[in-house]
Amino acid sequence: MAMHLANAISYITDEEKTQSGFLVGSHNCNADTAIQEMLATKRKYGKMDKRQGYHFIISFKKQEVRPETAMVITQKFVERYFRDDFQCLYATHDNTEHVHSHILYII
Repeated sequence: MAMHLANAISYITDEEKTQSGFLVGSHNCNADTAIQEMLATKRKYGKMDKRQGYHFIISFKKQEVRPETAMVITQKFVERYFRDDFQCLYATHDNTEHVHSHILYII
Protein backbone atom coordinates (compact mmCIF):
# COMPACT_ATOMS: atom_id res chain seq x y z
CA MET A 1 0.00 0.00 0.00
CA ALA A 2 2.87 2.42 0.61
CA MET A 3 3.45 2.36 -3.13
CA HIS A 4 0.52 4.77 -3.66
CA LEU A 5 2.06 7.25 -1.23
CA ALA A 6 5.50 6.87 -2.82
CA ASN A 7 4.03 7.38 -6.30
CA ALA A 8 2.19 10.53 -5.19
CA ILE A 9 5.37 11.94 -3.64
CA SER A 10 7.35 11.16 -6.76
CA TYR A 11 4.74 12.85 -8.94
CA ILE A 12 4.40 16.08 -6.96
CA THR A 13 8.16 16.51 -6.45
CA ASP A 14 9.10 15.88 -10.09
CA GLU A 15 12.11 18.11 -10.76
CA GLU A 16 10.91 19.00 -14.27
CA LYS A 17 7.75 20.49 -12.79
CA THR A 18 9.23 22.14 -9.67
CA GLN A 19 12.29 24.07 -10.95
CA SER A 20 14.66 21.26 -9.97
CA GLY A 21 13.04 20.93 -6.55
CA PHE A 22 13.15 24.65 -5.72
CA LEU A 23 9.34 24.70 -5.54
CA VAL A 24 9.06 21.81 -3.04
CA GLY A 25 8.35 22.29 0.65
CA SER A 26 7.29 20.31 3.68
CA HIS A 27 5.49 20.75 6.96
CA ASN A 28 6.20 18.66 10.08
CA CYS A 29 8.57 16.47 8.08
CA ASN A 30 11.62 16.86 5.88
CA ALA A 31 11.00 16.97 2.13
CA ASP A 32 13.98 14.67 1.47
CA THR A 33 12.77 11.98 3.87
CA ALA A 34 9.01 12.57 3.77
CA ILE A 35 8.09 9.03 2.68
CA GLN A 36 10.05 7.44 5.52
CA GLU A 37 8.74 9.90 8.10
CA MET A 38 5.15 9.61 6.93
CA LEU A 39 5.28 5.82 6.94
CA ALA A 40 6.83 5.81 10.42
CA THR A 41 3.98 8.00 11.66
CA LYS A 42 1.38 5.78 10.00
CA ARG A 43 2.96 2.68 11.60
CA LYS A 44 3.09 4.37 15.01
CA TYR A 45 -0.65 5.08 14.92
CA GLY A 46 -1.73 1.87 13.18
CA LYS A 47 -2.85 3.61 9.99
CA MET A 48 -1.12 1.39 7.43
CA ASP A 49 -4.33 0.04 5.91
CA LYS A 50 -6.82 1.75 3.63
CA ARG A 51 -6.20 5.34 2.56
CA GLN A 52 -2.53 6.32 2.60
CA GLY A 53 -3.00 10.07 2.32
CA TYR A 54 -4.92 12.92 0.77
CA HIS A 55 -3.95 14.99 -2.23
CA PHE A 56 -5.14 18.58 -2.65
CA ILE A 57 -4.53 20.85 -5.61
CA ILE A 58 -4.61 24.64 -5.48
CA SER A 59 -4.91 25.95 -9.01
CA PHE A 60 -4.48 29.52 -10.18
CA LYS A 61 -5.78 31.30 -13.27
CA LYS A 62 -3.48 31.58 -16.25
CA GLN A 63 -0.76 34.15 -15.43
CA GLU A 64 -2.47 35.00 -12.13
CA VAL A 65 0.63 34.37 -10.02
CA ARG A 66 4.30 33.63 -10.45
CA PRO A 67 5.40 30.16 -9.32
CA GLU A 68 7.28 31.63 -6.34
CA THR A 69 4.14 33.46 -5.20
CA ALA A 70 2.06 30.30 -5.57
CA MET A 71 4.61 28.52 -3.39
CA VAL A 72 4.31 31.16 -0.65
CA ILE A 73 0.50 30.98 -0.80
CA THR A 74 0.66 27.19 -0.54
CA GLN A 75 3.08 27.30 2.39
CA LYS A 76 0.85 29.75 4.29
CA PHE A 77 -2.23 27.61 3.53
CA VAL A 78 -0.50 24.49 4.88
CA GLU A 79 0.75 26.26 8.01
CA ARG A 80 -2.67 27.73 8.75
CA TYR A 81 -4.87 24.71 8.12
CA PHE A 82 -2.67 21.74 8.95
CA ARG A 83 -0.84 23.28 11.94
CA ASP A 84 0.99 20.69 14.03
CA ASP A 85 -1.57 17.96 13.38
CA PHE A 86 -0.37 16.63 10.02
CA GLN A 87 2.75 15.91 8.01
CA CYS A 88 2.53 17.54 4.59
CA LEU A 89 4.61 17.61 1.46
CA TYR A 90 3.75 20.30 -1.06
CA ALA A 91 5.05 21.51 -4.39
CA THR A 92 4.22 24.09 -7.00
CA HIS A 93 4.20 22.99 -10.64
CA ASP A 94 5.05 25.56 -13.28
CA ASN A 95 5.11 23.27 -16.31
CA THR A 96 1.58 24.13 -17.48
CA GLU A 97 -0.19 27.35 -18.48
CA HIS A 98 -1.87 27.34 -15.08
CA VAL A 99 0.52 27.38 -12.13
CA HIS A 100 -0.80 24.99 -9.49
CA SER A 101 0.30 23.51 -6.20
CA HIS A 102 -0.07 19.99 -4.86
CA ILE A 103 -0.42 19.21 -1.17
CA LEU A 104 -0.06 15.66 0.06
CA TYR A 105 -0.84 14.95 3.69
CA ILE A 106 -1.31 11.87 5.78
CA ILE A 107 -3.88 11.07 8.42
